[in-house]
Order: sequence, then C-alpha cells, then structure tokens
Amino acid sequence: MEAMDYFTLHEHDIKEDIKRLVLADSPSQNKELLDLCKDVIQSIFFEYFHVKATEYAMEHNGNHLRFEMGEGVEQILMVGHYDTVWDRGALPYREDENKIFGPGILDMKSGLISAIWFFKYVQSMNLPLKRRVVFFLNSDEEIGSPTSRPLIEEEAKKSMAAFILEPAVTVSGELKIARKGTSRYLLNIKGLASHAGNNPRDGVSAITEAARQILNIDALNDFEKGTTLNVGMMQGGGKLNVIPDEAHIGVDVRSVTQTEQERIDDYFEQLEPVDKRTNIDIDGGINRPPMERDKESEELFEIAHEEAEDLGFEVEEAEVGGASDGNFTSLHTPTLDGLGLVGDGIHAEHEHIIKNQIAERFALLTNTLLEVVNE
Repeated sequence: MEAMDYFTLHEHDIKEDIKRLVLADSPSQNKELLDLCKDVIQSIFFEYFHVKATEYAMEHNGNHLRFEMGEGVEQILMVGHYDTVWDRGALPYREDENKIFGPGILDMKSGLISAIWFFKYVQSMNLPLKRRVVFFLNSDEEIGSPTSRPLIEEEAKKSMAAFILEPAVTVSGELKIARKGTSRYLLNIKGLASHAGNNPRDGVSAITEAARQILNIDALNDFEKGTTLNVGMMQGGGKLNVIPDEAHIGVDVRSVTQTEQERIDDYFEQLEPVDKRTNIDIDGGINRPPMERDKESEELFEIAHEEAEDLGFEVEEAEVGGASDGNFTSLHTPTLDGLGLVGDGIHAEHEHIIKNQIAERFALLTNTLLEVVNE
C-alpha cells in the first residue's frame, strides 16, 4: 500500500495520537510535566512496535529520547522536541471543520507523531531499510537546547542526513532549507545615582548610556546581508527625581552567515561605554549557529520536491529567520527542516494544524526518508 493511502486510511488513529500527545502538557521548565509527556510518547511508540530505545536522564530538564530502527551501518537522523512554550492548561484542545487547535500541536507534537507513524508504516509494510533511522527527541528546544545540544550534534556527526520535524512555513507549507543563527546579549549598565534637583551634575545616568548604546546597536543592522539586531528589552531607573544608576538592555541578533554572526559577537566582546564614568557588564553570546544553504541541503530538498510532485502537490523551499535544532545538525550533516505539519499560530493562542493536509505531509516525510534511506 502506498504511504498516502495508508495514512489516509488511518487518519482517525493518527488524529487520536496527536490529541493524546497534545493533551500531555509539557512546558520546557516543568520537569514533572515533561516526564509525564515523555511517558505518553513512549507508550504510543510501544503500542505499535518494539524499537531500540534509549532514555537520557536529566536532573532538572526533561529526559531526552532516542529511537532506532534498521540494521544498516549508516544512519539517517530525525530530530524533534516535545517541550512547548505553554504552561499547564493554557489552551484547550479543540477542532473545527478543517483545523485542530491545541498547545504545541503545530510546534511540534504533530510532527513527532508523523515520525512515529513513519516507523509504523515501515513495519506494517515490512519494508527494507538499507540504513538505520534514528529519531532523537529533546525536551529543551524552546529554551535553547542547553542539555540536548551535545547529544544532537553527536548523532548528527554519525548521520548521512538530518530531517527536522519542525512545522513547515506557516500557511504556505514551504520546507526550510536555511535558518538564521541566533545570539542574545544582556547589557547591565552601572552609573551613579544622585538627586535630580539638588545635585544633577553629581550623577551619571545609566539610562542615558543605555540610549547611546541602543543607537549604536541599531546601526549594526544590515538588511542586505540579513543581519538584524533588536533591542527587545530596556529596563532602568524608577523614581523620577533620581538620576538612574542602573539600566539593562536585552538584544536579539539574527544572522544568515557565520561570518556575520561572529562580526556581531566581536562587537559585543569589544564594546566599551560611551560615557567612561559608566560600567557595562555583558552576558550572553552565540546560541545557535546559522543553518546555511549548501549544495547537499539543496539536494535533500530536491528529493522532497519530487516526492511531493509524485503525491500530487507542490512544495517549495524557504529561508527563515527563526532557529531550530537544525542549526546544530547542519554543522555536521546535510539538513532539511520544516518536515512537520502545516498550520499557523506558532506560540499563539490560535496555534493549529490543517486537517486535510495531515495525510499528505505524513506521506511526504515517509517517502522522502525512504528515498534517502534506500538510495
């Protein structure tokens, strides 16, 4: 049976698995709930089949999971995360005519179910696998993958290709062939307080220094190169009759290339106060390197593009500003991202997937993987 027919036939069961996983709330920094969600993932896996499974126990974060099928020497990697930005009970699960809503349903619990059903399809059809397929799930992607990054990179180094189960580009359904790298910086500025009426010249305003720094940071934007800096947080002062002695600036940086990312990082490492009477302490740095376009990732996309055509629909490529764990895998192996479901509302109250595209996206992932695994 062809994959599209198989997933269409089993669409009710697929939606039940998605619902079950979405109802297992899994905020990134709640280990108790993450562990309960992890148990749901394992139970769904083992309801269907037995695969080689490994659990990486974390003391404070949720545990990370690894599933493997096939006996080949070479390996193909799928990566997904089961943590979400949503607290317990933040959003209801609901359906309307062609949408299913719920916390983390698009980002990215429905994508996780597509990987599980890939394994189920392979087993049900008794299909050969020339290469091993490894599915790695982490629990801390939404907070930067601090404990899972080494494990993800270790798997990527052993893999011929990586497929990331983040959702496709919202609404349009494009696959993600490149992502910007991300950096974050926090500038803590110290000045000198004084009475704004009686002794204004005795004070050194941390807010004034912050304002000067913000203008300098804004001047680093280079939209032609795709380098953007956003001062998304500014705090300081308090009482209007006091020269403020403290201010804080938070900066988000996005870069298309590693060269640009390092240029901005060098800037912050060498940053000096404009007013030498102030002091600036800087925290942060590079979080995720860019997932840069290359020939190998383009070849992976071409395979997916052809498989989509065979399934009767078009899929295009996109370069996006958001980062994922694909930024890590792409350092070591060709990577294609956005192979999850289609929908809208990531991190918003209207987060949803499109029902009538479930089967075709499951089939796209499955057929693309099988082509790469068995080529």
